[in-house]
Amino acid sequence: MRSLRPLIALAPLAFTACAGLMASMPRRGGERALAPLATLQRSLDSLTSQPQFRNAHWGVLVVNSATGDTLFSKNAGKLFMPASNMKIITGAVSLALLGADYRYRTTFVTSGTVQDSVLTGDLVVIGRGDPSLSDRMRGNAAMAMDSIADSLLVRGVRRVTGQVARMGNAFPDSTRGYGWEWDDLREYYGAGVDELTFNESMAPTTLRADSTRDSLYSGPAPDPARAYLAAFSDALKRRGIVVDGGIADTIFTDAPLLDTLFVQQSPPLRDILPMMMKPSQNQMAELLFKAVGLERGGIGTADTARRIVGKQLLAWGAEADGFNIRDGSCLSRHNLLSPETVVRTLAGIQRDTAFAAFYNSMPIAGVDGTVRSRMKGTLAEGNVRAKTGSISFARSLSGYVTTADGERLIFS
Repeated sequence: MRSLRPLIALAPLAFTACAGLMASMPRRGGERALAPLATLQRSLDSLTSQPQFRNAHWGVLVVNSATGDTLFSKNAGKLFMPASNMKIITGAVSLALLGADYRYRTTFVTSGTVQDSVLTGDLVVIGRGDPSLSDRMRGNAAMAMDSIADSLLVRGVRRVTGQVARMGNAFPDSTRGYGWEWDDLREYYGAGVDELTFNESMAPTTLRADSTRDSLYSGPAPDPARAYLAAFSDALKRRGIVVDGGIADTIFTDAPLLDTLFVQQSPPLRDILPMMMKPSQNQMAELLFKAVGLERGGIGTADTARRIVGKQLLAWGAEADGFNIRDGSCLSRHNLLSPETVVRTLAGIQRDTAFAAFYNSMPIAGVDGTVRSRMKGTLAEGNVRAKTGSISFARSLSGYVTTADGERLIFS
């Protein structure tokens, strides 16, 4: 079987050609406007018809975002595995439904009392999927967890007589997505997520001299929520807070007369999204996907999320047979999108008040993210904002490019 690497290299070049050709195109009609467009169409037809792609299937759509005119289309209504272009859907829908200022909340409560520096009872954590407690977002996840332990110190707590536990079940379904492949589950990108997730669900593997975990992680944690509680317990130990009962083995489902000790808020979604989109971070995407289900559907399951995401795609003009959503990241090979659906999503979020946050989260050609080494020295460098996608036997690239005369094109 022929390698797909030529596709990876040539697809960005095709849209670099779009930018260059469209830069010379006048804004309005006449014969002069037809020649560059015809040249663009011939170039893309020639590229996608080359002999090395004889056993490949291309789906391409290029649209003028201001006029809605289609500049090029090839199999645009067909379904393809989107790979990480799925994150375009997750990011755009979450911004539209939750807002750029949305913050995750993690609540720390107790059924006991605090007196003379002793919390008599259990210390309970209620999560809603905050993805931001990670090295990627905080620089050092362990130090960020230390700051949470400090919140107990400032309230005078030096000892907990009970256990450190979690309560509730905001994300009650599997920690991994539908149809994820077995080989992916042992890789960092295949780590599962839960309503309590620490450092992108990486399990601690390195011990300090004082036998507490540091911020070096490798390998997916088998139980993300318990790994969070373990990291929290380590932080309490570093801060000199003694927990008599250790970590609870079960999820607390109910407790009377809970008192809130403090609430930890994440950075706003506008700051989280670039950390998902630019490096193509899967766990953040899954947590965001389930947060949509939780906040807009009342339960943080993939089934709830896919129903809500589908409704938003329809509202943006996607055809009902133009998508099949199974997870928020890309790992499920049961995800299917047409180029039309991706382009309509990119057009739909462009009309939303949160568009600036979405646009700023997209990787910039030749500058950052997964396209930092692509399109350098071309008109696309610093111009194209595009999300890549890569999974076995599928490659994708979708986003925006601005022509020299200031017109924005949407492509997939």
